[in-house]
Amino acid sequence: MDNLYSQCESSFLFGMNQENEVGRQIKYLGGSKVLVVYSKLSSSIGNLLDKVRRSLRNSGLDYTELSESFVNPRISTVFDGIKICKTDNVDFILAVGSSSVCSLSKVIAAGAVFDDSFYEMFSKKSDIEKALPVAVISTSICGGCATSKDVTVYNQMDDGSLKVMKCSSDVLAPRFVIYNPELCSINSSNYAFNFVRLIDVLFRRYFAVNKNTVLAEKVLESTIKTVLVMFDRIQEKPNDVDCITNLMWASITAYVNPMLNYNDEACVQILERALISVYDCNPEEAASIIIPAWFKFVLKKKENKIAKLGASSFDIPYNFSDIGISAARTVEFITRKLESLKLPVKLSDLNGSAADIDKILRKVGFPEIKTIGTNDPYTQTDCEVILSLAL
Repeated sequence: MDNLYSQCESSFLFGMNQENEVGRQIKYLGGSKVLVVYSKLSSSIGNLLDKVRRSLRNSGLDYTELSESFVNPRISTVFDGIKICKTDNVDFILAVGSSSVCSLSKVIAAGAVFDDSFYEMFSKKSDIEKALPVAVISTSICGGCATSKDVTVYNQMDDGSLKVMKCSSDVLAPRFVIYNPELCSINSSNYAFNFVRLIDVLFRRYFAVNKNTVLAEKVLESTIKTVLVMFDRIQEKPNDVDCITNLMWASITAYVNPMLNYNDEACVQILERALISVYDCNPEEAASIIIPAWFKFVLKKKENKIAKLGASSFDIPYNFSDIGISAARTVEFITRKLESLKLPVKLSDLNGSAADIDKILRKVGFPEIKTIGTNDPYTQTDCEVILSLAL
């Protein structure tokens, strides 16, 4: 049995037209000057921003805006946001968009009132005790991460690669999150990315579950199966609100569930960030490469759980006489699913090669650190093998 302390800092507003409530909610929480943060990369955000501006004005709130131009949020934009907050006396931050905008907004919120050197905020010894209040209007079906207190941004280095900058604090959890399924569109261009982003976090949660927590395991198995069913349906009927609603709840389940382990920083997650640092690729591209490679690496060690996942979530027959066969079929199913979505599944798909492995391992932190993964440690050699399986 694991000891548990669970507290959700965020309120949820879920449903149609809830974004119209944003001004009233911010005013109720004491905001008066709002920094609205959004991504320039979103082609469908214009109408939503008009709604947000109208709601803020109708509530008597002043506001200013900041846009991000990168898939992976940059420290340079954080500095721009901090400057705006201090110059314009911003007292509330509103993130409008997906996970990258949320991360950006939370770091700005902390940096605007951080007393020490800015980069100290990302030190493991640092204790972030205060931040400007943040709220989120999620435009992603994978918006469960909006509730997270853990954030990642990137600093561009002289060689063109990215340096991962992470921080975590309870004060970074948003005051409220607005989820409206109608704001989340799924089309041929983002279908695959949405799928892998959602399935990635569910896999991480599934393999972090304590073996004695049967209910948590069953919840995740049914959630993963629901995700596959909903994505199949949405291919036939794009932007079906009922399907999107189920997918959004699947994402929220992965982040707001007292039975799940949120303290485990998994090997998969760390390697994905390292790939982003080296190739400046989309997070979903990094995930689609690392996921099958990791499954192949742990196939023997975790064959019981992999076989169980296959039987429960993917309808792969459970071979009682040889569990390894069921586990291998499950890994093959996952790999083929990613390939069918035209996602990269090898480093070569990102123009990478074996020569990049040392660079990726250095981005992870090796050899200065000995292992990665909080509850399931992996050595440098382990990670090298995983990356080799992705060639």
